[in-house]
Amino acid sequence: MDEPPGKPLSCEEKEKTEIADLPACDSLNPGYLQLVSKLKNPSGSCSVDVSAMWWERAGLKEPCIITACEYAVSLWKPLDTWQWKNIYTWHFTEVPVLQIVPVPDVCNLVCVALGNLEIREIRALFCSPDDGSEKQLLLKSGNIKAVLGLTKRRLVNSSGTLCDHQVEIMTFAEDGGNKEKQFLMPPEETVLTFAEVQGMQEALLGTTVMNNIVIWNLKTGQLLKKMHIDDSYQASVCHKAYSEMGLLFVVLSHPCAKESESLGSPVFQLIVINPKTTLNVGVMLYCLPQGQAGRFLEGDVKDHCAAAVLTSGAIAIWDLLLGHCTAFLPPVPDQNWSFVKWSGTDSHLLAGQKDGNIFIYRYL
Repeated sequence: MDEPPGKPLSCEEKEKTEIADLPACDSLNPGYLQLVSKLKNPSGSCSVDVSAMWWERAGLKEPCIITACEYAVSLWKPLDTWQWKNIYTWHFTEVPVLQIVPVPDVCNLVCVALGNLEIREIRALFCSPDDGSEKQLLLKSGNIKAVLGLTKRRLVNSSGTLCDHQVEIMTFAEDGGNKEKQFLMPPEETVLTFAEVQGMQEALLGTTVMNNIVIWNLKTGQLLKKMHIDDSYQASVCHKAYSEMGLLFVVLSHPCAKESESLGSPVFQLIVINPKTTLNVGVMLYCLPQGQAGRFLEGDVKDHCAAAVLTSGAIAIWDLLLGHCTAFLPPVPDQNWSFVKWSGTDSHLLAGQKDGNIFIYRYL
């Protein structure tokens, strides 16, 4: 989406952020990260996730930021230069927040996953049209393995154990209400991640605990293919899938990858799959620059850019087309980076620390 003009990012206290006091980017041309703002989570507790989405108030749709700490999720509205205002906060008392789950095409609603080590609940957060108060609705509870917001106002989740594993699609009405449910054919093994397939309508891809990639037809719910990928990288996480000329291009991350002398530390990998024959081959490995160490800890892929937080506490960004690391954010003293997300409303990168600080960079 085009970047909204005249909306620089800022913090709640209405004080201009001093760029000199914020972490600098070690730029590796041609990519460049320009720091534009810092936002402080007001709760004072541990931050766990961040996202950006469109939110409509008084007939005006604006790009807002959502921050999540352990027991609160806050919505931030842009004000004047370098300023943000907290307009809503949803509180949780029993189960902590694990992640924010934005749903494309849905305005004024965001989903969150709650749990401890694993997801136990999925809730929808919204505001009452009557009095503007914060509301939340329980959408799903149980042993949930993965959840992802899809286009056309849909939310997919996998849940249950191996013998009763379910893959479920929820569709929201235009006003954000829960409209209908659909079950996809289970692959008889646990699904750990999901990804929509760009360039192939009504196709959904998943990765399983057995290192398989599965593809569904979302319209019929049919499981179309199950394809085994290379066992040299266990526990691979799927971030993005593209379809072109009858082939599937899939971006995976490798949290368990080991460093090698020749390649360094492989963080992401692009593989190509022929869905007719299920044959697949690795096209490109995305490794750290020479002299840098660390494995994949958490990350995000948008368009042709991949960003990852590393076990070293640093953040690295790759251009998937060029094949190399284009920008690197080292950890700051006594504070490592803990999560990173691409904005869903513009070209910004949102980087968070456990103490509640959220740094917003413009990727050029």
